[in-house]
Amino acid sequence: FGGFGGSARTNPNAPRRGESIRANVSISFEEAAFGCKKDITVARVEQCPDCKGSGCAEGTTPEVCPECRGSGTVRTTQRTPFGMAQSTSPCPKCRGTGKIIHQPCSTCRGAGSVRRQHKINVTIPAGIDDGQTISLRGEGNGGSNGGPAGDLYVTVYVKEHKMFKRDGQDIILEMPISFAQAALGATLTVPTVDGKV
Repeated sequence: FGGFGGSARTNPNAPRRGESIRANVSISFEEAAFGCKKDITVARVEQCPDCKGSGCAEGTTPEVCPECRGSGTVRTTQRTPFGMAQSTSPCPKCRGTGKIIHQPCSTCRGAGSVRRQHKINVTIPAGIDDGQTISLRGEGNGGSNGGPAGDLYVTVYVKEHKMFKRDGQDIILEMPISFAQAALGATLTVPTVDGKV
C-alpha cells in the first residue's frame, strides 16, 4: 500500500497558461450586416511591470523553500491498519509555490501579477449573428512563470431593428400595400440596408 492516497503534482514553477476571460459587446443591425470595429475595455491580470512577475522587491530574489526544497509539496507517512500510507499535500510554509519571498514587491504585494483595465479593438465580421462569439488569442489573463496568456471571448449582441428582421442569411421587411396595389400590381420604393430600392 505504499503511496496509497498520494497524488502526482506538477512543478509549481513550470510555465502556466493564463485563464481565458469573457466580454460582451452590443452592435446595431447595420453594423452586424456590414461588419465594424469596436473598442471594449476588459479587466485582465497582467505581469507586474515592476518585478517582472517574480513577486520580489527590486534587488532581491526569492529563496528556495527549505521545507519542500522547491517542489511545492510535502509527503507525510501515516500508520494505518493496512500498513504505512503516504500522502502528498501542498507545502504549508510556501503555500505550494516552492519559494519564499522575504521582501515582496510593493506594487503586486508578492503576487507577481496585477489586474488592470485594458482597451482592445475588436474587428466584428460582416454577417455576424446575435449571440455569436469571437475568439481573440492571447488577449486573456497573463500566464505565470513565463507561460502564454489566455484568450478573450467576445460575445456579440445585435440590437433589434425597427423595420428589418433577420432569418438566417436573409433580411425580412414587412411593408403594407393597398387592396388595389395587391390586385393590379405596383412598383414600390422599399428601404434596404444598402439604401432605398
